[in-house]
Amino acid sequence: MTDPLPDTRPAAFPRVSARRLGPVALPLWVRLVILACCLAEGALIAAGLFGYPVARHATVMLGGFWSPVFWQGIGLYPFQQWVMFASYGLLHAGLLHLAMNMIGLAALSRELMRMMPTGRMALIYLVSQIAGALAFAWFEPAAGPMIGASGAVFGIAGALVVQTALTLRRRQRSTAPLVRAVGLILGLNIALSFAMPSVAWQAHLGGALAGIALTLAFAARRKSA
Repeated sequence: MTDPLPDTRPAAFPRVSARRLGPVALPLWVRLVILACCLAEGALIAAGLFGYPVARHATVMLGGFWSPVFWQGIGLYPFQQWVMFASYGLLHAGLLHLAMNMIGLAALSRELMRMMPTGRMALIYLVSQIAGALAFAWFEPAAGPMIGASGAVFGIAGALVVQTALTLRRRQRSTAPLVRAVGLILGLNIALSFAMPSVAWQAHLGGALAGIALTLAFAARRKSA
C-alpha cells in the first residue's frame, strides 16, 4: 500500500470545488413550468397523431385567453374569465413556439438567478403573465385566442435587463454593451411582429413592462431598507 502523494500545488492556485464549476441548476419553479408546458403540448400532439386533432382546438377554446370573455365576463364554463390568465401561458401553437419560449425561459432564468432570489423571479413571471394578458385585452378588446408563455418570458427578460444595468452601475462599469443588446432584441421583436401578424406583441410589451417595474420596485425597497 502506498501513501497518497502530498498536495504540491502553489498556494496561489486554491482548490476549486467541482460544484462551483458545474452547471447552474434551474430553480424548481422554472423546471415545473417547462414540464407543464411540455406535457400540455405533448398531449395535444399525441391526440392529433391518434386521430383527435379537435383536442387542440377544444383546449385552445377552453384555455386560451379571449379578450371578449375578459371584458364581458361570460365564458364557456364558470370562472373562465380568471382561469384563462393562468392556462393560456401553458399552451403553445406547436413545437417551434414551445421551444422558443422554453429555451428563452431557461436561458434568461439561469442568468437572472445569479442576481435575484428565485422567489422574486417566480413573482415576476406570474405578474408578467397576467400583465401580458391584460395588455392584450386592452389593445385588442375583441380578439382571441392568445396562447403562449412569451409575455411572462419577456417579463423575465425585462427583469434581467434592469438587474444587469443596476449591477453594472453599482460596479461603475459601462452599460453601453447592454444598451446595444437591448436595442437589438427590441428591433428583432418589432421585425418579427410585422413579419408574423399572429405574434401577440401586446403581451410581450405588457410582460416586459411588468418585469421592469417589479425589478425597479425591488431595488428601491432594498435601497430604502
